[in-house]
Amino acid sequence: MTITETQATDEKSYPVFAPYAQQGGKLVGTDSVGNSQQGIVAVSADGNTAVVGGSNDAEGTGAVWIFTRSGDAWSQQGSKLTGSDCVGATGLGTSVGISSDGNTVIAGGSGDNGIVGAAWVFTRTSGIWTQQGNKLVGSHPVGDSMQGGSVAISADGNTAAVGGNGDEFGIGAVWIFTRSQGGWSQTGSKLTGSGYSGKANQGSSLAMSDDGKTLIVGSAIETNVNAPIWVFVEAGGWQQQGNYLTATDAVTNPNGQNTSVGVSGDGNTLVLGENQDDAQRGATWIFTRSGNAWSQQGSKMVGAGATGKAAQGCSVSISADGDTAIVGGNTDNGDLGAVWVYQRNAGNWLQCGEKLVGTGASGAALQGNSVALSGDARTILSGGSGDNGMAGATWVFAAQFIT
Repeated sequence: MTITETQATDEKSYPVFAPYAQQGGKLVGTDSVGNSQQGIVAVSADGNTAVVGGSNDAEGTGAVWIFTRSGDAWSQQGSKLTGSDCVGATGLGTSVGISSDGNTVIAGGSGDNGIVGAAWVFTRTSGIWTQQGNKLVGSHPVGDSMQGGSVAISADGNTAAVGGNGDEFGIGAVWIFTRSQGGWSQTGSKLTGSGYSGKANQGSSLAMSDDGKTLIVGSAIETNVNAPIWVFVEAGGWQQQGNYLTATDAVTNPNGQNTSVGVSGDGNTLVLGENQDDAQRGATWIFTRSGNAWSQQGSKMVGAGATGKAAQGCSVSISADGDTAIVGGNTDNGDLGAVWVYQRNAGNWLQCGEKLVGTGASGAALQGNSVALSGDARTILSGGSGDNGMAGATWVFAAQFIT
């Protein structure tokens, strides 16, 4: 057998992977100011365009960097992106998302305008990036809503979700925006999941299906309870689908629980990470949808080879077909951090290879603080916002297929 970049399939049409290998050196955006904390990541479907947020750049104004791949080589595309209408320590790059073709990027800045928060959209034409319209601010925020703490975008880049987990003094909410003829407008009222009493910080994490019609909303709980997540669907208007979901066999933490979420292209498989599970070891769960009903698929997943309180599940991502998932654990091995890869075959999830740790890290890199998986599952981004004294960096791993 030889290892090549050509995908092979067995008789059941499942891809057969060898472990992922690091591609090039770590990526660090140029023209940064201060300890920018680069490492909040998203990647296009083909894995050739990456967006990296650094929310602490220029004393908290924040910025976004774009990288593109040609062959096996990565390079920065243009200068860093900043919002033209930021107010105060915006924290642009707190969250990022990218369309399937890589030509539309959304970046959240939860600190904008006294932590009301906002999101910005940038588009690429002939290799040039420009801001599209004014910043997006959802209507009727209550208190310090922190909009832009999370963002998600559809494959075509025409539907975006912006989470504000501080809204209503910690209840949290999500706003939906749509693009028509180059202009953005809010669709409907803000979304708040029902059935949970208390401050769930809804919108602390988000994921959207390719068609922009299924939205997963995560939470951040400050008490010793099972953290909820909500599913919303668009069917002539956005509505909650079923009751909120919680993971079984979770080991709750008295300090609370943070969730990260990802969803497959068709919206029928979601991955849930909880970094505080089992005394901060962390864990990940898979849920699948049949009709309108969601159920957990198998038991929780805890990656082998972890060292110490790894905080697995602090970030997650999933391929378009829903058969490959990646999990970040940013405090693994004394805050060096790592990423785990899982694959599904006939409904069973197994770890693929050893944990991934990028070379060239400096200090407590916090690798896996943010992760992104390309739609075709061939490319992994692992952001480490703590690298080199909080300058931050991003590592790229490419799948090696066995033929």
